[in-house]
Amino acid sequence: MEEPCLSAGSQEQLSKSHSRAAGFVDLRFGDSRIQADTLEMFARTREKGGTYSEIVAEGNVVFLRGEERLAGDKLTMDLSSTAGVFENVIGFISPGVFVEARKVHRKDAQTYRIEGGKFTSCAQPTPRWSFSASSATLKVDDRIVAKNVLFKVKQVPALYIPIFAYPIQEDQRSTGILFPHFGYSEARGFNVGTGFFWAMGRSFDQTFYVDHYTDFGQGFGHEFRYALRSPSAGTFRSYLFRVEPSGQREYDLNWAATQNLPGKVVAKVNVAASSDLLFQEFIQDSLDLALRRTRSASLNLQRTIARHNVRLFADSMETFFPQGDVVNKRVNRHLPTFRVNLTPTKERRTGIVLAYEAAAENLMLGNQDRVDGYGRLDVYPRVSRPFSKAFLQVSPEVALRFTRWGASLVDDVPVGDPLDRRYLEGRMEVRGPTFSRVFNAPGNFYSERFKHVIGPEFTWTYRSAVDDFFFIPKYDGHDQVLGTNQLSYALVQRFYAKRKGGSGKLEPYEFLTWRLAQTYYVQIRASEFDPNFSSSAYGPGGVPDHNSPLLSRLDFRPTPRIASSFHLEYDINFNQLRSMSVNANVDYPRAGFTGNWSRASRVALRPENRVRTRDTLRGSARFKALPNRLALEGSADYDILAKTLRQVSGRVRYDIQCCGFLAEAIRSDFGVREDDLQLRFAIELANLGSIGNFMGQDALLGR
Repeated sequence: MEEPCLSAGSQEQLSKSHSRAAGFVDLRFGDSRIQADTLEMFARTREKGGTYSEIVAEGNVVFLRGEERLAGDKLTMDLSSTAGVFENVIGFISPGVFVEARKVHRKDAQTYRIEGGKFTSCAQPTPRWSFSASSATLKVDDRIVAKNVLFKVKQVPALYIPIFAYPIQEDQRSTGILFPHFGYSEARGFNVGTGFFWAMGRSFDQTFYVDHYTDFGQGFGHEFRYALRSPSAGTFRSYLFRVEPSGQREYDLNWAATQNLPGKVVAKVNVAASSDLLFQEFIQDSLDLALRRTRSASLNLQRTIARHNVRLFADSMETFFPQGDVVNKRVNRHLPTFRVNLTPTKERRTGIVLAYEAAAENLMLGNQDRVDGYGRLDVYPRVSRPFSKAFLQVSPEVALRFTRWGASLVDDVPVGDPLDRRYLEGRMEVRGPTFSRVFNAPGNFYSERFKHVIGPEFTWTYRSAVDDFFFIPKYDGHDQVLGTNQLSYALVQRFYAKRKGGSGKLEPYEFLTWRLAQTYYVQIRASEFDPNFSSSAYGPGGVPDHNSPLLSRLDFRPTPRIASSFHLEYDINFNQLRSMSVNANVDYPRAGFTGNWSRASRVALRPENRVRTRDTLRGSARFKALPNRLALEGSADYDILAKTLRQVSGRVRYDIQCCGFLAEAIRSDFGVREDDLQLRFAIELANLGSIGNFMGQDALLGR
């Protein structure tokens, strides 16, 4: 270390090992600096040999090193190690962390032990928040670990914690206890919860949660997250619950991960499962999650070899159908499936496009009473030759399909003899001819140039007859295929405007699309399966018909931030509107809105028998009333059929310089959550995270 440089109003040598300076004392040594009214310097001898310089500074003592700034009454320090003791201190040791303490022990440049300390990150004359501790250890740019901690908002005591870890890293990912959250639910009682965050490294972390509901029980959660080189990332969230007073144990799992493996293999895992539907309704605050009626798990391994995609996966899907006190279910499982497909590949000289799919599967199909297993082998090669002009595209395709099931249906159970299916399929897609017209609109506020493009689309499909259709086990849509001769046709209109793009230049922007479509079945069957429509084409008396319903899809997007759509399905055989939906979305930095109205009716010849099966209205909105200060959010879900407001929520967040306050109210009226009011409140302190509801909701304030 360089020799200390001392300047003062007066200096005197009291002995060979003792000197004294007074007046405005300024001592510089290494990267540190001490200023004081008086300073005494002693030459000391270490027990293991060697000497060192010790200083005792008193009166308006200031210690400066880098971004450290400490002021106090007295400082005793070893200049060679910079270890020392500061008394009656005020200042900041790590950037953004203000400290007041009775005594500060500086162990080294990175470690301080503090007695009778008070801490805050709020740079206000009267801090908005602070916490005091009987003792604490501070690691510079890392964390503060404190004991006997008392939190105060303004000067009002708010919370006591026996031990607390406070992150002071720039990314705030330091290990420690998260600030608690509080709430009340008429169904679950008062709630308090907190968590422990473990920053395992830059790419891994874990969080351990605990919740207590006075009228429901205790919940214990765990979340493991990692993020490596893209696309490798994952979140594993598990929640265990003990229901009181019965002692029944419940669980909720939400796992999702993607991971690169050796050999260019990509693995994916997804789990979304709860132990019980009633528990799911009771604990989830999100309406969509609370009413979820599935339990799923999947593991997928995938690799691309040239243009071939190779997959090996296993999954399980259980779908529940509550009927009073009885819950029926359908079980679908791949245990496992090996699938290979060739991405459509074009031969340059001839323009012929080749593609195929092949799968070998072990399927499990059943219900709550029994589950049966059988194999399915499927091969589906295709060849096509597209032709394209500026106003016309024609794509003919020929396909051959072979499927073998290891069992056939006997009384709706797959226990019969193996069954084969072969069919030839021809398809012809035609888009066009299209016609267009350009409109000039000088001075128009939206655009001075518009273009309207209109043209038909046709798809003719012929598929040879499928024998023994009613003996085929119906696992998914592949098993629903019938022989057919059908023509699908649509009239498509597109509207473009010349508007400024991301580069600032005028570019064509499609702001309106309207598609009106229908299918004509030349060959009609009672069980015609068409995934494009809500049901098979049939007329009065359940007689199959040639004509499908009419589909209208209108999408309006005047700007990238504003979008809406209007979709409807009209059954011409009954002259009845079967279903319709309206969606709208507005997304701006300061405000946003999402709305949806959806309605469906059962078809019937007589109007009085056209019973509505669905009629819902839902929406959400957000508004930053004061940027970076006051934010409001709300959502509502209304069942028009039942005349019930199934859920309504409101949230307000207020931020000031060092604190964030959030209050939320949720009123639920569905299932076991009949007329349930829930209130939640949380506080976020600068550099200090807070958690909200662990069950499916976003954290109230984030970590």
